[in-house]
Amino acid sequence: MLLLYHLAIKLFFNIKSRNLANFIHKENKLKTLLKSIQYGMLDYIDGEEAPEYTSDDVAQCITILLEFMTFMASEPQTIETATYEIKELVFSLNDLNTKCAHSLIETDQCEEICKFINKVITAARLKFDHDITTQWRQW
Repeated sequence: MLLLYHLAIKLFFNIKSRNLANFIHKENKLKTLLKSIQYGMLDYIDGEEAPEYTSDDVAQCITILLEFMTFMASEPQTIETATYEIKELVFSLNDLNTKCAHSLIETDQCEEICKFINKVITAARLKFDHDITTQWRQW
């Protein structure tokens, strides 16, 4: 059963073997963090008559984060490729947050998204000595 689980993850995320073990180890923590981000965003609009964003916007945000995670785990990364991918991720989140009247990513979600990015970077066996997102982040 465990072997099927590992195989399913490898096929789903198209992860090369040498990155698979590291990714699987981090996967549960990343999923927990994504759920926290998602639930925080959904809780904010629950019961609102005219929320600034919808559950579809939340799903888009989570999808953007999942795509980033999948790409980073798909093959070995360098600082240069990771920097490019992080920049693209932050720009995508900036655009989505702007579309949502800057209400989608509040302080709690900002902190959790930055934590998520750092965990993905760590899982990719890379390290930045500062929060690389601050130079592009508008949330």
